[in-house]
Amino acid sequence: MSEKQKPNNVDREGHVLYLDQELLDRKEVGYPPYKNKPDGLGIYNWILKNVLYMSKKRWPFALRLYHLFVKYSVWMKEGGWKARLYKKAIKLYPDKERPTGTIVMPLNVDISDKSEKTVVPLDMIRESLKKVEYIAGMDRCLCRDANDCKEYPHDLGCLFLGESAKIVVKHNLGRRFTYEEACARVDEAAKAGLMGQAVWIEVEQMLWGVPNNLMDQFLEICFCCPCCCITMKLARNATEKERHRFHPSGWTAVADTTKCIGCRACTAGQNGCPVEALSYGEDGKICIDQESCVGCGICRSRCVHDVIRIRQTMPMRKDIQEYFLKDYSLDIKLGK
Repeated sequence: MSEKQKPNNVDREGHVLYLDQELLDRKEVGYPPYKNKPDGLGIYNWILKNVLYMSKKRWPFALRLYHLFVKYSVWMKEGGWKARLYKKAIKLYPDKERPTGTIVMPLNVDISDKSEKTVVPLDMIRESLKKVEYIAGMDRCLCRDANDCKEYPHDLGCLFLGESAKIVVKHNLGRRFTYEEACARVDEAAKAGLMGQAVWIEVEQMLWGVPNNLMDQFLEICFCCPCCCITMKLARNATEKERHRFHPSGWTAVADTTKCIGCRACTAGQNGCPVEALSYGEDGKICIDQESCVGCGICRSRCVHDVIRIRQTMPMRKDIQEYFLKDYSLDIKLGK
């Protein structure tokens, strides 16, 4: 087993020995503080709000765009002029002054060896919803619609939080949700076996039409499946350096190697671990790199021998906004 794969706070049976604060600290990227871009003459904002934005009428175009977006993202890993052109064209991974961030919030976790008072990501999402002034829920999931998903429901779309969420409603892509309705959607997503993600992606400003002065006032809570999620697909094609933009919320996959028979079902297929955190030791048993794992739970959903669990391996921050502030220097203001 390599030094990179060597377990630190997890024993061979998958028990968490202690919450690793140092591991959480190492995952902080330390970008310079994000600032909204200036409006200038307001031309860019006018184009965003009147030309580029996505609406219900333009939904079929969005589906085609997303399909191509994922199909050609493989260029990122292949390198060469295609990769450079692709990155420059879509600004997928902006520079340090323009962070893109994803915090994985697994909706189904294992707390069998912890106190009933343990705060789980699902609780953290509900608490954030309670503090938000405006919540919008999308009618459809863009990723699952684009891929015509056969495994998961299309109508469990993203939640948008904050002042910019009003734009989703204005463009008829969804409607305003009450706190209770938003919590109900989170519960439905958990029941459907979807993963949760808190997402802030600057390039989506062009998709939704968010004006420059409101870029620090929106946040997405996405409910993602392993087969269609564009974020996970892009992570699979990204370099190791770019994957640092994908963070766990304190929960990662752990393995009981005493049960593992080395069947490799957890890594089978093209939609495996998005951050390549899984490998196998000399004995053929699964190894999970805690430095890389983001806790999405894809491997657990495929494990047929109850070897893999999603457990808390690091301390959790006090709320979702703090993750973005600490990890990306992005001070998201969601109201109230």
